[in-house]
Amino acid sequence: MKSTDSVKQVLSSIKNTNHVVLFYDSIQSKKNFLYSFLAEGLENCKGIIYIYFDETYDAIRQDLKNIGIDVEPNELSKNIIIKKYDEWYIEKGKVDIDKIMGYWKSALKNFEEKGLGAHAVGETACFFKLGKVRELLRYEYALHKTLDLPMEAVCAYNLKTVIETGYTDVIMPVIRAHGKAIFVSDNGTIIIEPEEVEVTDIEKLLDIEI
Repeated sequence: MKSTDSVKQVLSSIKNTNHVVLFYDSIQSKKNFLYSFLAEGLENCKGIIYIYFDETYDAIRQDLKNIGIDVEPNELSKNIIIKKYDEWYIEKGKVDIDKIMGYWKSALKNFEEKGLGAHAVGETACFFKLGKVRELLRYEYALHKTLDLPMEAVCAYNLKTVIETGYTDVIMPVIRAHGKAIFVSDNGTIIIEPEEVEVTDIEKLLDIEI
């Protein structure tokens, strides 16, 4: 476990095919990290994908504009893809992992044809709110710790949602499905290497019993 106050330092550690889990305790701490991650992607000739649940389409577009991203032309050229969870993860109440993988592959092929890499973000609160946590775990493990897909991906977990829905027992399995785990809050950032983490470490971070 490594503490750092520098989001830039954490971002520099995320490489191609990295499958990263981000736990956040507030919408603002999530935004501070994810929008930096997405902006860095565009700055480095990568397309960006955002699958959202906690936010809204208009709010995400405005936030991207606020950090200097020219949203409209990038959306038109499909260098920016913003999709709601029910267009990607849970369609008509069902989670079809093969279909989700197909969406990723199609988007990445579009980027690749233009010589772009990819920074991808997926908000996962929808799986908890809609009682699809078992399917979420299957999906996370299907992606593997190191992605078979040519992208840098961050799966964003709202800690308050995890706790409120009573699924704190999945935190450890989720961490171990990823190559790197990051906890962000207004107080700073903590990076965890999954193979080194213990349940007691998570208890300390969350101040709860798992």
